[in-house]
Amino acid sequence: MLKLFALASGRSGTTWLAEFFRHNVRGCHSTHEPYLQWGNPTLFGRPILWNALTDDARLLPVIQRKADFIQRVRKPVYFESNHAVVKAAHRHIPLLAGSECGFIHLLRNPKRVAKSELMREQAIRHAHLPFVDYAEAGGARHFRWALTGYETIFQHFAGQPLSRYQFYLLQWLEVEKRIEHIITTNGWQGRVFFINVDRQLGDAQTLAAMLKFFGLHQRPKLKLDLRANKTPFVGPTNITDADEAEFQQLYQALPADYKALFYRRLHQLAFEHEKHGA
Repeated sequence: MLKLFALASGRSGTTWLAEFFRHNVRGCHSTHEPYLQWGNPTLFGRPILWNALTDDARLLPVIQRKADFIQRVRKPVYFESNHAVVKAAHRHIPLLAGSECGFIHLLRNPKRVAKSELMREQAIRHAHLPFVDYAEAGGARHFRWALTGYETIFQHFAGQPLSRYQFYLLQWLEVEKRIEHIITTNGWQGRVFFINVDRQLGDAQTLAAMLKFFGLHQRPKLKLDLRANKTPFVGPTNITDADEAEFQQLYQALPADYKALFYRRLHQLAFEHEKHGA
C-alpha cells in the first residue's frame, strides 16, 4: 500500500485536496480529518499536547492505533490531508508512513493562513460550539485544533504578550519547521510534491503532475469543482494594516533559524509564482 500524507497547516486547502483524491484517484481511500472513521484517531486535542510535552507513553498508543487502522485499509492507496498529523505525530511519522510513502507539502501565504485560522476560531467561539477546548492536568485549557503554546518557537516569546493573530503566525512557522524536520531527518526529499496553494491547488496541470509523480491511476477526466472548507458567515480573508504591523513586529523578534525558515518559505512561494508565469 502506498501511504500519502499532506504536510500542511490548517486553512491550506486540505479539505479540497482530500476531495480531489476521493474523486480522481482510483483505488484510493481518501480522508481529511477522520472524525467519522471508527478506529482512526483524528490526533486533535490531547495528542497535540502530548507531542508538545514529548509524553510518548500516552501519545504512541494513539499513533499505533492509527497505524493499525491504515494497515487494515483494503485499497492500494491511503491518503490523509490532516494537519494534526504534523502537530501531533511529526516525531513518529515513520510509524504511520512505513517504507512505501509519499508527501504533499501544501504551502500557503502565512499571513493568510494565520488570519484564516483566527477567523475560524472566532467563528467557532461565536457559535458557542461544545468541546472546542480541552483541559490538561494542571487546569490550562487549549483550543482543540491548535498548538498549545508549549512548542519550541513559543518558548522564545515566553512572557511576551502575543495577539492571537501572532500566535497563529508562530503556529504556521512551527508547523513548517516540523515539516522540514520530517523530510530531512528521514531522507524523504525525493518523496515530496510541493504545491503553492494560492497559485496551484486548482491547476489541472499541477495536479496531473502530482498524480504522475506518485504513479497514481487517475480517472479519465479530472474533477476540479470540489468542496472547499470555507468558514460560514465569514467574509474574505483580508490582511489589514494592523495585521501587517503585527507581522513585522513578530518577524523582527524571531530567532535567526526561524527567521531564515520564514525567508526560505516566502522565497519558495515567490519562486513558484514566477515559475508558473502567474
